[in-house]
Amino acid sequence: MEELPAQVLSRGRWGNADLIRLVFNSNQYTIKDFSPCPLIVKKIWGKWMVRREYRAFLRLEGIKGIPEEPFMLDAYAVGYRFVPGKTLRAAGADEIPDGFFPELEELVHRMHERNIVHLDLRNRRNILIDEQGSPVLLDFQSCLDLNFIPSAFHRLLKEVDLSGVYKSWLGLRPDLMDEARKDRLQRLNRRRRFWIFRGYPMGTRGGRRR
Repeated sequence: MEELPAQVLSRGRWGNADLIRLVFNSNQYTIKDFSPCPLIVKKIWGKWMVRREYRAFLRLEGIKGIPEEPFMLDAYAVGYRFVPGKTLRAAGADEIPDGFFPELEELVHRMHERNIVHLDLRNRRNILIDEQGSPVLLDFQSCLDLNFIPSAFHRLLKEVDLSGVYKSWLGLRPDLMDEARKDRLQRLNRRRRFWIFRGYPMGTRGGRRR
């Protein structure tokens, strides 16, 4: 891999993976690599994160808006076909098509039908606008497989995802958000107070690696 054309998209913090765009056989791939992390982080946290994200991609394969061709490069790195586009964090309201958020809402429902919840969709870096103006979900490090979660919590966990969709919708395209969804966001925000987790805990502070 070191001999292939590559571009570092971002350096992770002490507990996060580096994000790399790699060219192989004229195709572009995104690689999330925990190898540069401290040894104990790489061996425990990194290996666990890689396996969890890879399993989520496999479960969601075939859904439009999920990165394609997932693979494990090794125990510390997961990859998938690179998706050109711009994250919601980087996009202006005038760059978001009118149908984007309804399509994103449907994508999240389709993900839930496969019993996967993302749990970090309030982070706009994790939602991409592709070159066709459609949503793509990124970074499944915080996801959970509902098959291993008591059914009593399923609705709450799904609502965490939907609250992320509606928060961005209201913040970026309020002109296209109906009153019913605004009311639902208010209800979800009230319930979300009881949700104690906020994404994944590693690497949220401190500078990025150089």
